[in-house]
Order: sequence, then C-alpha cells, then structure tokens
Amino acid sequence: MKVDMHIHSIYSADGMVSVKDVLKIAKKRGLEAIAITDHNEIKGALKAMKMGVLPVIPGIEISTISGHVLAYGIDCIIPRDLEIEETIEKVHECGGIAVAAHPYRFWSGIGEKNVRHNKFDAIEIFNARCKKKSNLKARKLGYDLGLPFTAGSDAHYPEEIGRAGLITESDDVLDSILKKKVKIFGVSRNMYGTIKYVKRAVSQWITRGFRRI
Repeated sequence: MKVDMHIHSIYSADGMVSVKDVLKIAKKRGLEAIAITDHNEIKGALKAMKMGVLPVIPGIEISTISGHVLAYGIDCIIPRDLEIEETIEKVHECGGIAVAAHPYRFWSGIGEKNVRHNKFDAIEIFNARCKKKSNLKARKLGYDLGLPFTAGSDAHYPEEIGRAGLITESDDVLDSILKKKVKIFGVSRNMYGTIKYVKRAVSQWITRGFRRI
C-alpha cells in the first residue's frame, strides 16, 4: 500500500489544490491512500473521507509556538499557538498520534531539542519539500531516539502530490507506523526546488501580512 502522509488542500492558507483534485491526482499517481493534513484545519480531510475515492487518514498540521506538529487519526480541531507538550496532550485526548513534522526546516520545524524533550509518537523523517541534508538529519534523529517514523510530500501544489510517502502491507496505516512496519519512498528537494520554494514562501508570507502559518 502506497501512502502520501502529508498533503495540503485549499483548506490550508497556502494550499492550492481542491480536495476533489487532491484525490483525483493521488489516484492517478498510484497512491492507494493519503493523509490530508491542512494547517490548523480538519475540514478538508473530513470532506475527502466522505467522497470515498481513496482511503483518507484525517490529519492536521498544527502550529505550536515552536513550530509545526502533525496529528493523525483525529476528527477535532487542536488549538494553535500552544506549547508543544500541551499540543501533544490534546492530540492524544482526541484519540490521535502526534508526529514531529520536518524538524530541521528553518521556517516551521520545531528543532532537534524540542523533539528530544517531548513525547512524540513518531517523527517525520522524510519530507519531499526538505533538502536531502535535512531529511538525513531527521532520519538520524529518529533512529537515535528509536521513534516510529513517517514520510510525505508536504504537497501544496498539484505537481507535488505523491513525491514521498510510505509503503506498508497493512490497511491500518497508523498501526503500521507505530509498529515500524513501513518503508519510505520519495525524493528530497533539489536546488531548483529550493529556489522555487523560497520564492513562493516569501511571496505568501508577504501576502499574509508577514504572519507565519
């Protein structure tokens, strides 16, 4: 089973793909399940689940005061701008698992220290929007801590969907992650992708009035 665990729709402030198109593109590219993880919003994931095109894992990418945390298997909103520890607690209260998202990203990663000092259920060790060096560091950190791991494209645009994710033999993707019965596929961001990413990120940041997501 091939699964992209990190996709954004138009329900994210910086997402450029409708829920319908996310599903259409994902299926066309051979994905057998996806996780929609919009910024601080669950509506896109719940809408996708109702469409029935592909199995959808409901998720949110939550903005803590220190960076982004991914939550999977939830159906409720987790307040933004909380401490990481409190965010993890609320994810668990909602029945989900808390994952440290792209920990070494400059804009929104929570950093190594915060991963080490908080009780995450897993760590995102491969993100297609991150450079190879950052992904290698995240993988090493995950292995050092013995944490389960996940991976995804972090797609915000149509062409990014399916660029990274997990392969598992089970239909229960979250259980497979926690039991470490998954493999990673994907490609890291190259130099051209970095230039494109920075231009888009800065432009969107200015459009938002210099506010972080």
